[in-house]
Amino acid sequence: MEMKLTISLAIITALLMHHHPSLTAAATTAHPTITPANASLAGFSLQLVAAADHEALDHTVRRGSDGFLHLQSRLRTDLPPRPPSGGANVTTTLRGPDMYAPLRLPAALVVGVGTGSGRQDYLFKVVDTSSSLIWMQCKGCDPHSPQRHRLFDTTSSPTFRLVPGTNPFCRPPYWSEFNGHACAFRVDGPRGMSVEGYLGTDQLTYKGVVHQNVPFGCAHRAFHFQNDGVFAGVIGATAVARGLTRFSYCLFHGGDANRQRFLRFGTDVPRNPRYRTTKILPALGARDESSGHYVGLVGVSLGARRLDGIRPEMFACREDGQGGCVIDLGTPLTVMAREAYDVVEEAVWSDLQRHGAERVELAGYGLCVRASSEAIKGRLPSLSLHFPEEAAALVVSPEQLFLMADDEEQRVACLAMKPGRRTVIGALQQVDTRFVFDLKDSKLSFASESCIQDTVEVVLMIHRCCSDSS
Repeated sequence: MEMKLTISLAIITALLMHHHPSLTAAATTAHPTITPANASLAGFSLQLVAAADHEALDHTVRRGSDGFLHLQSRLRTDLPPRPPSGGANVTTTLRGPDMYAPLRLPAALVVGVGTGSGRQDYLFKVVDTSSSLIWMQCKGCDPHSPQRHRLFDTTSSPTFRLVPGTNPFCRPPYWSEFNGHACAFRVDGPRGMSVEGYLGTDQLTYKGVVHQNVPFGCAHRAFHFQNDGVFAGVIGATAVARGLTRFSYCLFHGGDANRQRFLRFGTDVPRNPRYRTTKILPALGARDESSGHYVGLVGVSLGARRLDGIRPEMFACREDGQGGCVIDLGTPLTVMAREAYDVVEEAVWSDLQRHGAERVELAGYGLCVRASSEAIKGRLPSLSLHFPEEAAALVVSPEQLFLMADDEEQRVACLAMKPGRRTVIGALQQVDTRFVFDLKDSKLSFASESCIQDTVEVVLMIHRCCSDSS
């Protein structure tokens, strides 16, 4: 606590010394926005930076002609001796690369922050959250996640202003500190993320369009911010919505580095008679502002068979904020509540075992089998997630449910799911499905779609536009 106070005072003192004469000039904008050029009030679309464009990605991932994601590993240097013939169910242990990292960059925007010598282009992660807050790591943030370019220095930007705690904008979930001289924020997120700091305003630039006095959070402490070494901060989808309450995205496998996707708002959201709809639930006591939207999950099917061991209460959202089921772009692989995960893994293994599958162990995954045989690959099942509405079921194809780890001599298929305390439907399991979030009516609609059709071919080197200008 003493260290936290010391860090806070050091940062707040620097901000106050630099900007105290203009404290009362802080913006009163109730909804910060980044408005794209040619946007109408009815609808607009943002062109998102494709994950595979960035040099920080592990390029050992490719989309195979079979439709599966293949991870080119170094398995051949770690393989144990081949099992004797007939050993269909011999368990061996393999060591492979971190297979989560290549799926962590679902969407991003390049935004200029500040003016003068403090002006810098930054890469922001876009998350499908109901939060309207934009936040970033600022100079003095301790601890912070390392990023490719310098931390934003508020004292070098003459247009930066601190939002005082007396400003009407400073209302829950924000609060006043330092006798009203500052407005504090905190964001908790997946995998233990916790970010806190103070609100300020400055000039933001997106695609050449300048926006004055945009409120955003300037973080002075950032724990477990999964920024992949490139992201400076996070932009919630509704932060760019200009008051529109409907937005949509459609993820495609990031195997094509020259294609970029869109985040669509309002009337730009495509119509589809095949949409299935479920309710978006309140988050109750959860403080996970950056971890997507809660939905009611009541059951799971493997193929056409409903799993009897899965009960709705396994996915219930409790009053203490724990549990529940979330749709999240920022989580690469689906996480399922431990009780339910055990049932699913056992059902998948039992089904594959009947067809002669051989189980192997691969670090980071609960279930992997040798999949060199076309007969085994053809037996990999689909999985359906059932929502309370009878017709609302999200079908996850085998190509989204399993990852392939390739070696010169073999192929290993791993269940792309892991156990946890809360169920999170991750990015890989959202591929080739359009999701439409209606925040006004608290509805989530979804339908299968060839998402690569909603992309454009662009050659863009992000690291050039976001390199350190100092």
